[in-house]
Amino acid sequence: MLEFTRRDELPAGLDRLWATFGDPAYARQKYLALGSREVKIPRFDVSATGIEVELERQVRVDRRQWPRWSRPAVAAVQTLRHRSSWKRVSPSRVVATLEIAPVGQPVRAEGTGRIDEVAPAHAVMTVRWRVSSPVPVLGRRIERLFAQQLQAALDADHAFTLHWGSGHAFRDAKRVT
Repeated sequence: MLEFTRRDELPAGLDRLWATFGDPAYARQKYLALGSREVKIPRFDVSATGIEVELERQVRVDRRQWPRWSRPAVAAVQTLRHRSSWKRVSPSRVVATLEIAPVGQPVRAEGTGRIDEVAPAHAVMTVRWRVSSPVPVLGRRIERLFAQQLQAALDADHAFTLHWGSGHAFRDAKRVT
């Protein structure tokens, strides 16, 4: 199992982030902007204390970036299945569990983390990721390759979130007490 922790600064409080992450348009537009060919959202449940999302998206895979030994096993178009659960446990904290798995591939990423509001318009998201593959002998290499792909995707995800929020989403935040 390969593990890494990611920490992202967000220029918004939890009320604004909750409204953003709880908007299906945000999720759909994010993944389309990040290159997904198709985004299906079979479950998107939002309440004052929980956000539960299941989605599938199809992405093109540049097999030239993968080692030659792995290319035959990597499809040109891959379906990724995402599951996320966000729980608002206090006015200043959200905890989350996340899962990303390429359909039909022997690898998965699972994350546990939180978002802490550290100031009225400033939050920090910290997620510990575990990437695992059950494949004997080559499992560590598969984990490393998928972790690299995941880290690049998380960079793009964070950049999209900052851009989305820079329009009006984060500036128009109203604190709910």
